[in-house]
Amino acid sequence: MKAETKFIRQIQKLSEDEEFQKRHIRNAEKDFKRTRKLRFSDVIMYNIGNTKSSLELEAEKFSKYMKADSISGAALCKARQKVNYTAFEELFETTAASSPREKRFRGYHLYAVDGMKGELPKTPELSEKYRISPQSEQPVFHAVSVYDVLNELFIRSEFHFGTADERELAGKMIDSVMRDENYKAEAQIWLFDRGFPSLEMIYHLLEQKRKFVMRVSSNFLKEVNEFRKSRYIDRQICVTCTKRRIRSAQIQCEENTKLNLRCVRIQLSSGAEEILITNLERAEFPKRDLKRLYSLRWGIETSFNYLKNAVFVEEFTSRTENGLAQEYFVSLLMYNFSTCMFGSMQKDIPKKESTNTKSTNGQA
Repeated sequence: MKAETKFIRQIQKLSEDEEFQKRHIRNAEKDFKRTRKLRFSDVIMYNIGNTKSSLELEAEKFSKYMKADSISGAALCKARQKVNYTAFEELFETTAASSPREKRFRGYHLYAVDGMKGELPKTPELSEKYRISPQSEQPVFHAVSVYDVLNELFIRSEFHFGTADERELAGKMIDSVMRDENYKAEAQIWLFDRGFPSLEMIYHLLEQKRKFVMRVSSNFLKEVNEFRKSRYIDRQICVTCTKRRIRSAQIQCEENTKLNLRCVRIQLSSGAEEILITNLERAEFPKRDLKRLYSLRWGIETSFNYLKNAVFVEEFTSRTENGLAQEYFVSLLMYNFSTCMFGSMQKDIPKKESTNTKSTNGQA
């Protein structure tokens, strides 16, 4: 079975499952109880197939798809608000976990974490609640995602109205992936840009025995700054969890616990010098591999660009918070579907004719 066919069938099967419906109907006592034109599964398929054209046109197209009498736009709007956005979040996570993910870097899955900010519809209610500042009229959202950079798949995302603490959202997703049976036994390397590193996150990743590579800012930990000022290129350092640091980072460890890290100095293509910290062993991952690993993180940046300019993640049609969150997770779902579909197309094309217009990463 082709990956895109499996993807669609999985959505259909889940959306028709009674337990799935119970988890995500907003008012389980009354919604979708009586036989109507629009069932729960119909609303799911309508949202996923919505091309963001006018409501009247979308309603007309969906009526033809349903082979039913005319379904009004108002009826569709009312029906979709009976479904919690978490239905689309679960569909996104479930289909991501079962999508082809064969590409690895020396046996490791590479997961990049990064954030994206965008604009919400400029309604009075949303502007009042989610604008950046009293002087601004534009409401915003802040999303942080986990992205499989080699297989070009989003596997987790947190959608937040207004501005958010990216580190906090990243921590929630890392924990979610670590608990998930589909991922927790994998060999993984987590990739972070300089906005994410913290003593709390480093301690948590080390405690969970997860590999990572982080680009750090110029005012990070004292021990890292001492390395930055030195002439060393690749050196082991020891970070001590003092009482003050434990209290500040709110980590659960004994005073004077030692964290062994590796600092590596690299030069970017722009000529800028940056410091990476990692727990990868030098014998397995020499400096050139760390530079390569960090460069692969760029895949999540290009995926955000694709979301904005090809999937049109910011072109919301809903004006309610539940509807906006629905559309966000549908955008991630459709991004992953395009990856599966393109991957299947590539397999059907002879290698000498194969081109990849979406991929920016290649295969390590």
